[in-house]
Amino acid sequence: MAPYLFPYPTTGPVTLSNVFVDRQLAYSTELAEATVARTRLQIALKAAAGNEPGSSALAVLEAVQVYHPYLRGIIACLETDDLLVKGELAFPWKSSLTASLTSNSVLTFPTIEAEHYYVVLAYSIALANYAHAILNALPRFEAEPGSKAVPNIIVEDAQKTNAGLTRAVDLLSQASGVADWAAANVSPGLEPARQATGGRLGRSKWPVETGPEAFRALSMVLLADAHITAIRKLLLPVLAHQLFAPPGPPLPSNHPSASLLSKLYLYVSELYTSSAALFKVHEATRSSSSGRKLFSGIRKDRELPETDAADSEVIPELKRYLRKEALLSSALAYKWLGVDAGENSKGAKVGEAVAWVKEAQSRLGELEDGKVADRMKGLSLGKGGERRKEARKVRQGRVDRELADIAAWTSAYTKMNDTVAFQPIPPASTLVAPPGRPIFAAKVFTPPAPKFAPLERSSEDSLRKVEPDAKQEEASYAGKGSYF
Repeated sequence: MAPYLFPYPTTGPVTLSNVFVDRQLAYSTELAEATVARTRLQIALKAAAGNEPGSSALAVLEAVQVYHPYLRGIIACLETDDLLVKGELAFPWKSSLTASLTSNSVLTFPTIEAEHYYVVLAYSIALANYAHAILNALPRFEAEPGSKAVPNIIVEDAQKTNAGLTRAVDLLSQASGVADWAAANVSPGLEPARQATGGRLGRSKWPVETGPEAFRALSMVLLADAHITAIRKLLLPVLAHQLFAPPGPPLPSNHPSASLLSKLYLYVSELYTSSAALFKVHEATRSSSSGRKLFSGIRKDRELPETDAADSEVIPELKRYLRKEALLSSALAYKWLGVDAGENSKGAKVGEAVAWVKEAQSRLGELEDGKVADRMKGLSLGKGGERRKEARKVRQGRVDRELADIAAWTSAYTKMNDTVAFQPIPPASTLVAPPGRPIFAAKVFTPPAPKFAPLERSSEDSLRKVEPDAKQEEASYAGKGSYF
């Protein structure tokens, strides 16, 4: 169940005063403070990546919030030559989203833009994972598949769940906004270094997450996860009906519009599908093999070369997540299109309702198909094996509940059509879904002001150190104030 729990990138130690030359001896204190802040981030990422006791997404968020303004100050001073580079830059980072690099040694990037890239990536991931932690701690009302136990819903738990869902939606939409900003303002800075190195770092390719489309893809995943969480909140008032009333018609009077739900799920499915396509495009464009069509239904008119090595592929867990969530969301969209046709047409579209819910049932059935189920399974090796196994259990329970619900709607509409309406059931190929629609956009990210600025040059060629404006430093920062 959304949101996806992302693995963290990690980094090695760097002493910034050994990397940069402070020509005017104006930034000794700032470079020392920046090194401390970076070390704090390094420790937080290592702990979170290893799921060590006491580690948390919150610690990563706080560490990024401290280090990012220093990093922006360094970049600004490099652009004005107030800071110079000693020898060659070497920023060590370990990939977390590239299939064959996740267990390999740390890669050394020869550019400050890569450092900036991974710091922002870590921040976006930490926001998403913090949302995941909040949702994971909420009361669970759903009964286990096959269990006859009746869930106990109390007012306090319902209030806690509502607040947690609201907070998670906010964090995920902020994370999506960070990724959007990085796609436009950080990703382009990597291209000169990528071209200069021929797309390789030693024996490895540049990781897939550093590709020009990766942050766009990441933003789509996060926005889709935010919408799935918002739909959970939208359905919260009718949770008791879903748990205690038999599935199928009629809907309770306070139920959200079936038409709205269908369009939301269609939009979510489009986001997951487009995200997978963007990752796939990057894999293909970084290879040199002959062409084939990628991701049926996306960019059908464009031939792209096939990937030539595993180290250009995004991790299989994320690929499976995108494939599964896209399919599940489309199935739920079709279910609600059927319910809308059956409940709101005064009996004029019962045949169409049957067609929609049967197509939804078929799509959900694909998630139970042996071949697809095998592709959906996460790896059971390593430290995260038990966590992935638990996630699969929750995910399958969700599919089982939806299958039971759709089966009830299918049975009800089929019986109505066979005994009352007698309408033809249109083929699935003739069904035309409306366009999806969002209920919010990614939150616009305002980066923090640099912790220090380039030296000010007067008309007499004298230099003066500019102290940062305290008010400017308090600029809006994604997640600021929402997790303390």
